[in-house]
Amino acid sequence: MDNSYFLDEMKQLLNQQDFDKFIKSFSSPLYKALRINCLKTNYKIISEEIKLKEKTLFDEDTYYIKSEDKLGKHPYHLAGLFYLQEPSATMVVNALDIKEGDWVLDLCAAPGGKSTQILSQLNRTGFLISNEYERKRANILLSNIERFGSDNYLITNNSVEDLCPQLLSVFDKVLVDAPCSGAGMFKKYPNSMAEYNYNAVMANQKRQLDILDYGYVTLKENGILVYSTCTFNKYENEEVVRLFLEKYPDMKLIETNLTCGQSGFDRQGLTRRVFPYQGGEGHFVSKFIKTSSTEKVQLKALPFSKNRVVDKFIEDNLKEKLNYTIINNKVYVSKENLLSLKAKILRSGILLGEIVKNRIEPAHHLFISNFQFKRVYNTTDSKIINQYLSGLSIMEKGYKGYVQICYKGVPVGFGKGDGNQIKNKFPKGLRVV
Repeated sequence: MDNSYFLDEMKQLLNQQDFDKFIKSFSSPLYKALRINCLKTNYKIISEEIKLKEKTLFDEDTYYIKSEDKLGKHPYHLAGLFYLQEPSATMVVNALDIKEGDWVLDLCAAPGGKSTQILSQLNRTGFLISNEYERKRANILLSNIERFGSDNYLITNNSVEDLCPQLLSVFDKVLVDAPCSGAGMFKKYPNSMAEYNYNAVMANQKRQLDILDYGYVTLKENGILVYSTCTFNKYENEEVVRLFLEKYPDMKLIETNLTCGQSGFDRQGLTRRVFPYQGGEGHFVSKFIKTSSTEKVQLKALPFSKNRVVDKFIEDNLKEKLNYTIINNKVYVSKENLLSLKAKILRSGILLGEIVKNRIEPAHHLFISNFQFKRVYNTTDSKIINQYLSGLSIMEKGYKGYVQICYKGVPVGFGKGDGNQIKNKFPKGLRVV
């Protein structure tokens, strides 16, 4: 560690004993965790396939794993049965105290760990709008949410300035997991420490306060806003909280109801911090309630579509009828009507596929959902499924048409049978090589 500004800052923040523990933590392995997607599976199924360590300090469904474990290409991960993330990140969503039926906004959502955790806690009820401004990161967000098997969400790729004025006083819960200086990531990305300085920190603070301005207007009266970062300095944490409260007297700082880590350095001790010697790489969490009403918009919904090509595809391939909406020849499945917004929408509901010359080109997303398909190939042979995930066909006779491919009963993708084999339709960008 050769950034004297960062070290001096940490010395001022921590007592000598904690500072010594902080420095020592950089010689320890990274904390890694696996969070189970309870919408699709449970601990018993995951633990039979993967060796889990103890439950983390931060979340009931999250378990420590060995830092050397390579699980990103495991069939269960590709199928959305679990999410890999830094363990202390999971406490942020728990501070939101999600209730079934809540409408939730995740304003800075990539790569998607917190959004997928929100969807798990919503339990297929309510609604999530998950926004990410940077397009490349938004595509990663889309990929991660797609695997989780929900349809009650909208993924947008917008600035907060464009998105939030359309969503005034809409949400029960708003999460601002803000872009920050990222000191909690220095162990993983040590070279990024060189860019850490006072000017960069203060530029982050301005950006964070700007985002909070827009988060505020989307929140209902009595709604909850959680502000979090993965950095340690006071300027981006307690000082942001102080300035936000100063600007909005109707926002009240309240208990996070988290017991992990330690109290933050605000005067009331209501915020929460985790340092790298406390079971995770580091997070800051603060929680607010809005005590007054502000201007509200009435959202508009798109009508469901009707199309004979889509109807025939559903009849030929699925055991159930589906509601769908067609937008630019793409077919989206959802229980509720899709929202009509002036936004860059990357996904709303489950992508069934695309209408191409009077036929449907089906999407991978459809086949890893929880729908019931007429043709299913299931194997317990890890060799067969790994060959499929690498792009090979399955040499199995008797299947004609589109086939859902499952591993131990878990949907991982699809293929197309010609009677002699099932040709591979697993997306090339996801293939395991």
